[in-house]
Amino acid sequence: MNARCPITSRLARAAWLLGALALALAAGPLRAEATPRDVQLLARALGFVDPLPARGAVLAIVYAAGDPAARAAAERLAAGEPVRLGVVPLRLAAVSVGEAVDLARSRQVAALLLTESALPEAERIARGVAGTGVLTAATEPGPVERDRIVLAVRAAPRVEILASRSAARDAGIGFAAAFRMMIQER
Repeated sequence: MNARCPITSRLARAAWLLGALALALAAGPLRAEATPRDVQLLARALGFVDPLPARGAVLAIVYAAGDPAARAAAERLAAGEPVRLGVVPLRLAAVSVGEAVDLARSRQVAALLLTESALPEAERIARGVAGTGVLTAATEPGPVERDRIVLAVRAAPRVEILASRSAARDAGIGFAAAFRMMIQER
C-alpha cells in the first residue's frame, strides 16, 4: 500500500495511540495531585460532618516533609481561592505530616487533605487523628479502600466521593444522612 494512503495513515496513528494507552494502563492508574476544585469539594463535604468544624477552622494540605516540590504544590493550593464551610470561611494551610498530626491532636484543624507525597504516611496519620473528629481526605481512593483515611474526593472529570465507615468511626466522625445518600461508602 501507498504510505500516503489516508486509511493506512489513520490506522497507524490509531495503533500508536492504542499502544501508548496500553503502556499507560500497564504502568498503573494515573495519579493526580489535588486541585483547587478538589479543595472546594472537600470544604463542601465538611458541611455534612458530625460534629461540624468550629468557626475559624483550618483545612490543612499535608505534604511529606522531605519533598520540596510537594511542599511548593501544597503551598500553592493553600494560597489559592478561599474556601467556605457554608458562610464560614475556612483557613487553608500547607503543613508537613508531623505538623498535621500535632494539629489534629490539639484539635486546631477540621480536615487534612493528604497530597500524593503524604499518602505513604496515611496509616501514621490515621493513628494520629484517632478519636479527634478530624476528617482525613485524599484524591486517591486506595487509602479509603484500605480504611486509612475517611474520604477520597475528586472533582474532575466528575464529582466522586468515597468514604470509609471504619476510618470515620476511628476518627470519631459521623455523616449526615443526606450526605450518605450522595456518596459511596465502604
